[in-house]
Amino acid sequence: MKKINIESWGRKDIYHFYRDVDVPQYNMTLELDVTHFYQAVKSKKLSFYLSMMFIVMNELNHIENFRYRFIGQEPYLMEKTHPSYTEKIGDSDLFKIVTVDMTDNLESFVDHAKRVSDAQGSRFVDLDQESRQDLVYITTFPWAFFSQVSHAHNIDKYDAIPRLIWGKFKKVGDQLMMPLGVQAHHAFADGMHVGMFIQNVQEALNRF
Repeated sequence: MKKINIESWGRKDIYHFYRDVDVPQYNMTLELDVTHFYQAVKSKKLSFYLSMMFIVMNELNHIENFRYRFIGQEPYLMEKTHPSYTEKIGDSDLFKIVTVDMTDNLESFVDHAKRVSDAQGSRFVDLDQESRQDLVYITTFPWAFFSQVSHAHNIDKYDAIPRLIWGKFKKVGDQLMMPLGVQAHHAFADGMHVGMFIQNVQEALNRF
């Protein structure tokens, strides 16, 4: 990671404006067309959840603004970020939080994530892993198509970890549309960056 020189930073004024507002994190809910991606993933017999996770994390890491974090209330740029995601535990109504490092390709990531999850068993969370700042929090809501979302979190203006959530598909004509919620810290990422992220994810899904 690299500490940001605020005085020479192009975002200096925006950063100072938003870093100390009471709630600098904002949420946006958008829709993705997952028709082609869903069919391709199923034909490869891969987990849709983990495959989608790889796609969104890969595109998120390509946009520098989503890799900024606060360390000791100072801005740093992470070299790469990694998913910390919820996963249902067997047939129970319980879930756990699994943290894995990104790998270079989809198949190795899915395999790695499954092995980490299996090793964790039914333990809820590894707090040492969860304390990392190079994470992105990810969850899913497969029971319904949503148009608005919020996340459980402490009121902490220096929490800049993005949060992503996607939900159940909705059939629109021949398309499968899926909601995606994105939470970001406004000192680091603006609406334009969320827009870039969504466009890049959609393009990645289309060419998968």
